[in-house]
Amino acid sequence: MKNNKAQDLRKVIQYLSLGITLIVVVLLINGVLNSAHGFCPYASICFGVLSAKLSFGVLLFPIAVIAGLTIAVTTIFWGRRFCGYVCPFGTVQEMIFSLNPKSRNNRQLQLPIWLHRFLKVFKYVILFITILAIFRSVQYGYMRFCPVLAVSNPLGITLYSALTLFVIFVVGFFINRFWCRYLCPYAALMNVFQYIGKILKIPSKRIQVNEELCRDCKLCSKNCPMQIDVHAQKRVTDVNCIFCLKCLQSCPAEDGIKIKKIKKN
Repeated sequence: MKNNKAQDLRKVIQYLSLGITLIVVVLLINGVLNSAHGFCPYASICFGVLSAKLSFGVLLFPIAVIAGLTIAVTTIFWGRRFCGYVCPFGTVQEMIFSLNPKSRNNRQLQLPIWLHRFLKVFKYVILFITILAIFRSVQYGYMRFCPVLAVSNPLGITLYSALTLFVIFVVGFFINRFWCRYLCPYAALMNVFQYIGKILKIPSKRIQVNEELCRDCKLCSKNCPMQIDVHAQKRVTDVNCIFCLKCLQSCPAEDGIKIKKIKKN
């Protein structure tokens, strides 16, 4: 019952965030607001690093940069809850995947483990390329692929941004949160901060399986949209966990899975 209430709260936050995002997108399309960069947390890389390099003295899009860095830093303590609760692209991907008839049995499409591990590297590569592009003053090359710019300026969609939207919305129909799992550079940035937290042994809240109550049904792993082997890990220290609560909701044992504060990662 508690897990259902927690999942309902997550849905409320997701839809509220998506509604606010849609309002902002409409205002951007109609020219009431000037730039989508001012609302994108990844501006903390695109323009936070850029402004520091060029010594502007002030940040470009300061609210987005500060908010983006704040979200990334707080993942050290809370994990990637931003992805599971707030990110509109994550919410839309969940909604699109729910239209797939194969999603009706509450099973996520799991890729072969070797392919899953291979693809997980790509978001870090994209993060590195983005930062390198900024210091080489060619950051606008990456922005051609930016999904935030694409949805806020539909008339200006290019082949590059169309490819990104195809991955998010079409590939996401077959593989839940494909973009979040393998390609989102902001997810990579949040993961980097989590790795720093692990190195510094900073306490954080994590999903944990109660081994005494575990029935070895493995439903927690089968229902994970990020393809994390929850059953095998017992204490989920995987930085890709988005706290979507699918594992808690699918567990047949009362309190079989909980979120606990871990003193040492």
